[in-house]
Amino acid sequence: MFKFSILASQFSCVRRTVQLPALCAVWIAELLLVGFIFMSVSVPAFANNQLHILTWFECINPELVEEFESLHNVQMLFSYFESDQARDEAVASVDAQGYDLSLINSLKVEGYGARGWLQALDQDQLPYTRNIDTKWKSAFEGVETYGVPYFWGTLGIAYRKDLLPDGFDSWIEILQPDEKRKGKILMIGDARELTSIALKTAGLSPNTNNIDHLKKARKLLQDQRPFVEYAYPTMNENSVMLTGEVWAASMYNGDALALQEHSENIAYMAPNEGTLVWIDYFAIAQATNNKPLAHQVLNFINRPDIAARNAEWVYFASPNVATKPYLSAAYLSNTIIHPENHVLENSDHIRPIAPRMTKYINSIDAELFRDFQ
Repeated sequence: MFKFSILASQFSCVRRTVQLPALCAVWIAELLLVGFIFMSVSVPAFANNQLHILTWFECINPELVEEFESLHNVQMLFSYFESDQARDEAVASVDAQGYDLSLINSLKVEGYGARGWLQALDQDQLPYTRNIDTKWKSAFEGVETYGVPYFWGTLGIAYRKDLLPDGFDSWIEILQPDEKRKGKILMIGDARELTSIALKTAGLSPNTNNIDHLKKARKLLQDQRPFVEYAYPTMNENSVMLTGEVWAASMYNGDALALQEHSENIAYMAPNEGTLVWIDYFAIAQATNNKPLAHQVLNFINRPDIAARNAEWVYFASPNVATKPYLSAAYLSNTIIHPENHVLENSDHIRPIAPRMTKYINSIDAELFRDFQ
């Protein structure tokens, strides 16, 4: 049976950036009730019959973990992080020691590799990864050397259709809400993604290196500030999206589907201006002493039937094109999981930008959240 090496909050597979100071008391209580939010990672001791994996919570079907453990007579130990930043800080604090595999967002894979934290993949040990669509393998420069695409998805707007029957068509409706929605909207607490949403709304690239573009985004976010809180809803039955305390939130697509399991009143849309497309990659740590077995994990989760079972469990899109015969018609036809082409054509990956742009975006972060520091 797989084991958990730390407690974690009730978040599902993708990035979670929760600005705790921005939460009102009820949201803080909600987070505390569901568990301990990852703050640091200790260095586990390696054992030949153990694999240590650093990942998001609920990011792999537990049945598949048990099958792999039985097949290879190994124990899989999971540590969880609640944001990309938390993972980066934890990994840096131990110089990437003590882990065999880690799930890493697309922006960071090449950087981890450059710092000597990742093993270059041996493609001969990964025959099933040949089924991964090349557009995801090569979406970011340098990632193919170190990372195997795991899942991809979008950031959009989840909302209560019983409380907001007209729904949303555009990001502007959440950036410039009317008075009756004041205090009923949650925005993701990450400056780069917030700024990207504002840039998309203004018809600009989220990867701009033009300071005037960022100033336009800043103004949109400043005007929105009195109407919103910065947090990410939990996915359990006590979620503020389900209680009606929140009517709309910027949210990842698979999480909206997870909430739909609890209520048919949850809807999700990708705005007309387009949205952000994310990709998470699995990578093997340079410090692993179990390199062959780590490759076996990556190959196993990309076996078409296994990858299909995993995809339907986590509600995100698999980059593995060979999964299609094993996926249900409902999953394949779900436009929340698989957005229509016009949505993807108008959408962007978040890519590296100039350091001075990052510094300016961080100043936006400080300004938006300063009332809660």
